[in-house]
Amino acid sequence: MKFNIITLIFVTVAVILSAASCEKSNNDLNKDLPDPIKIELRASETEMVKSDQQFAFEFFANVFNEEAAELDKNFMVSPLSLSMALAMTWNGADGETKAAMQKVLRLEEYTDQEVNEYYEKLREALLETDPSTKLAIANSIWTNQHVKIKDDFMRLNREYFNSIVESVDFSDVNTVKRMNKWAADNTNNLIDHVLDKTSPMALMYLMNAIYFKGIWASEFNPKNTSEKPFYYENGQSKSVDMMHQKTKFNYNENQLMQIVEMPYGNQAFSMLVLLPKEDKKLADITSDLQNSDSWSMLKSGLRRSEVDLYLPKFKTEYSRNLNDALINMGMGIAFDPESADFSRMSDVDAFISFVKQYTYINTDEVGTEAAAVTVVGVEITSYQPGKTVVFNANKPFIYIIQENSTGSILFMGAVKDFD
Repeated sequence: MKFNIITLIFVTVAVILSAASCEKSNNDLNKDLPDPIKIELRASETEMVKSDQQFAFEFFANVFNEEAAELDKNFMVSPLSLSMALAMTWNGADGETKAAMQKVLRLEEYTDQEVNEYYEKLREALLETDPSTKLAIANSIWTNQHVKIKDDFMRLNREYFNSIVESVDFSDVNTVKRMNKWAADNTNNLIDHVLDKTSPMALMYLMNAIYFKGIWASEFNPKNTSEKPFYYENGQSKSVDMMHQKTKFNYNENQLMQIVEMPYGNQAFSMLVLLPKEDKKLADITSDLQNSDSWSMLKSGLRRSEVDLYLPKFKTEYSRNLNDALINMGMGIAFDPESADFSRMSDVDAFISFVKQYTYINTDEVGTEAAAVTVVGVEITSYQPGKTVVFNANKPFIYIIQENSTGSILFMGAVKDFD
């Protein structure tokens, strides 16, 4: 087994509320917490949540495969941060580009209004359901001040995503400092650098930031943390700080894995740990989760059980360019300068130049602190932004004197020397 099994958890931390069957903890610190606010969903919204989950698992699988082919180290992604940033960008797409993005998000069956209302409702509900858990979701769009951005695009993202919109000079070094500060301010300084510079050819940068801090409903006693071996899939092992507690959690298992649900605060949010069975690997779980009914079956089978739980303390800081993953998922047209259509964003031709995500997670005896920032860079293909031009007439030149309303030339001459 590899240490990066735990990173699968963030798929559920930011997107999925804990199972309704979860009972209250006996932890005295949590006795006075209000019950989680039940988020009422229409039938179509319930289906959209399932679609969002499938997007999450497909996205995770693509990054998992990329990492496995490279250094195969710990990693973490935020599907919610990515989908929200892409949905804001999608509001500016049209034609085949819009259709491709919507299909990748698994929301192709829904109208524009339904998609926007879904993200608005999800964002607002997640922020309210547990006052004991710190959760912040912020969106921003930084636009090229030399290019006219369509009013409807900005209105949709302000109204449904509560996004701030800033018109800035991308040739100014202070712009990137402001954007990095925005990332830091909205992740409790966990992620403070997402861009080295901004391109003068950029049309806009769309950013989503998520910050999460939850206290375990049943905390681990630090006295029970001790060094124990952690075994990798290749047979090697390493000594790690292993937390331990024996208490009741929601639990399920099947032929592939064991799954335990560890709630935070008033149990509106949970961490779910998916552990491969003895003869299985992480790749088996990742593959299974892409089956449309797999996750719902796992969750519906969760039952209150006495669990003797060992969990390593862990911390992961990660960043990755997501272009290849999204192209592989079917969004290639949006990255193609010749084919991309973002005409609902601006009249200039543009394409997505990059999508990059930065993540952080730290889990210990008390709880979990996590953050993510997703940046979508949209670049111009056919527009040259305004710039200072130097005209130095230090060599022979021609001049014309004309009447401007008719263009009639009154005089015309050449200056070749000053003898």
